[in-house]
Amino acid sequence: MQALRRDARCLQKATSEVTSIIEFGDASDPPAYLGSCSDYQLTEALPMKIKDFMSPVHVYHDPRDSLGDVVRSMADRRHSCALVCEMDAPVGIVTERDIVRLIAGSGNASDWFRQKVRDVMVRKPICVSTETELESALDLARSRSIRHLPVVDSTQRLVGVVTFSDLLKAYTTLLAHNQQTSVDQEKLSVLAIEDPLTGLPNRRAMEIDMRHASAIAQRRSETYAIALMEVDYFQEYSDHYGDEEADQTLKAVASRLNSHIRESDKLFRAAGQQFLLLMPFTPLEGAMIGARRLGKMIYDCGIAHVASPLAVVSVSIGVSACLLNEPWEAVMERADDAMHDAMAFDGNSVRLREAPPDADFWDLSDNSEAPSPSPG
Repeated sequence: MQALRRDARCLQKATSEVTSIIEFGDASDPPAYLGSCSDYQLTEALPMKIKDFMSPVHVYHDPRDSLGDVVRSMADRRHSCALVCEMDAPVGIVTERDIVRLIAGSGNASDWFRQKVRDVMVRKPICVSTETELESALDLARSRSIRHLPVVDSTQRLVGVVTFSDLLKAYTTLLAHNQQTSVDQEKLSVLAIEDPLTGLPNRRAMEIDMRHASAIAQRRSETYAIALMEVDYFQEYSDHYGDEEADQTLKAVASRLNSHIRESDKLFRAAGQQFLLLMPFTPLEGAMIGARRLGKMIYDCGIAHVASPLAVVSVSIGVSACLLNEPWEAVMERADDAMHDAMAFDGNSVRLREAPPDADFWDLSDNSEAPSPSPG
């Protein structure tokens, strides 16, 4: 009688636990099978395999075990199912739902409690391999309404188990991981083409857009122009005012230039103190006018530069436009030559390098001498 009462108490405990799992989903404390599933780390993107998140099985039962022993084992270990094996191969499974159905359909609890587990188990359970992909296992569980899937290795030996909840958790985590990866990749893509100091597109972005502009120009027999600018006497500015102030001045120059260009144009930070303005579908004359206007605007800002002959920050600008079927590198090379020509005249000027070879020269000041900085 004492043994029977002890078995009844075990039965009551098991029934309470498995009923709470059925009625309310997983228990507040996950069953032992699920203990490691909530802590697994995703190390790779798709495809995720069952072996990446399954719960290892360390306890299983012999077909000759009594159902009472199986229930006590499930209750003690908080397992949501019991696996039955012969020679390490799964031959049956008993779930909490099976136990509840037996309780509901039996008039005498002690009768079924003494039965062998082989008489009540679901025989030949559907298993998955450790190499099965997550999505395939999820589809299988959904289509067959399976809540527990034993996991076997290549020799068909039982090595683990996954529940439908495990599959959903893993799939949800995988989706979140992939979404975060996509966001991270987008951020990296932005960082890869953005200058961190000025916020302008960097040289890599410039080369991409230059190739694109060159391709469009050749396809449509159109032209584009560029203006390559360098802050005059910038090394002297940095030596006198310090690197931090020099960075702030570069940011100020970049901001002012970017706020005074056309919507169709694009400004890049080409190098340390160099900026490039890409002007699609713009003839040479229009590019010269625009370059002169931008250069004068920077001069008129009146940013103090005691190490410059002009006493204010200024820029030297080289302008060139593409010829038919001309590679963008050649256009860049001519603009660079023109910019250095402008720098040779103490800066604050625009120089043109374009065919024919007798290039024009435009001084940014109203007269041959540089204008005085604006007040304030």
